[in-house]
Amino acid sequence: MKTFDDIRHYTPAALWKRAKKHIPRRVKAAPASRNAATPPIPSGRSLWLTVLDVFLVLAVLAGAFCFISLVASPDPRVTVRLSADGTTSEHFVFPTDVRSFLTECGIELEPEDTLSCALTDTLTDGMEISVTRAFPVVVKSQSGIELLRMTGGTVGDALRAVDVEYDVNDELSHLSFEDLAPGMQIIHTDVVTEYDTAYRTLEYKKEVIKDDTVYNDTKPVLLQEGKDGTKQVTYRLVYKNGVRVSREVVDQVVITPATPEIKKVGTKIHYQTSLTGEFRIYRTPPVAGKDGWVEMKMDYITAYTGDTRTSTGVRPKLGTIAVNTYYIPYGTEIYVKGYGYGKAQDTGAFRNYKRADGTPVNQLDLFMNTEKECRRWGRKRNVTVLVKLG
Repeated sequence: MKTFDDIRHYTPAALWKRAKKHIPRRVKAAPASRNAATPPIPSGRSLWLTVLDVFLVLAVLAGAFCFISLVASPDPRVTVRLSADGTTSEHFVFPTDVRSFLTECGIELEPEDTLSCALTDTLTDGMEISVTRAFPVVVKSQSGIELLRMTGGTVGDALRAVDVEYDVNDELSHLSFEDLAPGMQIIHTDVVTEYDTAYRTLEYKKEVIKDDTVYNDTKPVLLQEGKDGTKQVTYRLVYKNGVRVSREVVDQVVITPATPEIKKVGTKIHYQTSLTGEFRIYRTPPVAGKDGWVEMKMDYITAYTGDTRTSTGVRPKLGTIAVNTYYIPYGTEIYVKGYGYGKAQDTGAFRNYKRADGTPVNQLDLFMNTEKECRRWGRKRNVTVLVKLG
């Protein structure tokens, strides 16, 4: 490119100065005589040189004018900045459309790529062209897995691109306003919450009022009949992608309260007898002919006391009964009215007594804790008792 110093040598003044060196100098003619009738006529060679000089000057002036016009006119090329694939470059090119420019630069666009301008736009000076490449994004939802190619946007944009609707109850692996990134995997879980109402039975409770003035074996007295109630239970059901994952109680309302059953029972211990040292809890007397109990008539029933060991080796206590083993074996359970339940665990000298007909006497001897109670019992004859055989 020519510099200013080079250009100034081609200005009209400089060219005229250089041209003058090649024009023949004119020789002054001798002054004409006053008496001359006409001016002198130049020779043929001098006329030719004069025409040639004029033509040369005109040619030099025309060339200088064209050159100056060329130098002074603006350059038609434009400057374009291109950003693509992570690099930015500057190009000094003649105006054309963007599509042709990208082709010359070797830039190929994929269908999902975006351009900062239209392909049909014409290049202008200072124009900036940006190519944004699309990157893969995976969206997984209840409907399946979708592979997208995006050039930007947010997670919400990607979900909308595959027609996935979501609300505040749904679960997202990324925030909806988070910017997309290459290779991002977005997981959407559809969460639905439902409520279910059911009615449950409130079972009545049993309350007991204790009365220590009434024997404990007395039939309880029903003071208030029990009645079940009803309650309303509300459940919260949570479904994820159509599958129920939880069920919990969120509310309970009593519709009808339950009425408790109230009974009064005696707590006073009912012993078999009022004998001194009695420890045997009252039991209902047995029934003859039931559960192996049979009636047996005793010739005599007497009472004894003392702590001498029995014939079976046990120490006597209330309920220990001496028997004639001829009629009643040891270990047999016996019920005597006024004495209660007892067991054959001893015998006495009466086993050797005989009746008038020579048969052994069938006698019972009941153990009591005091001699006074033995005397009060005395000697009873022809008493029928119940004996459990077998």
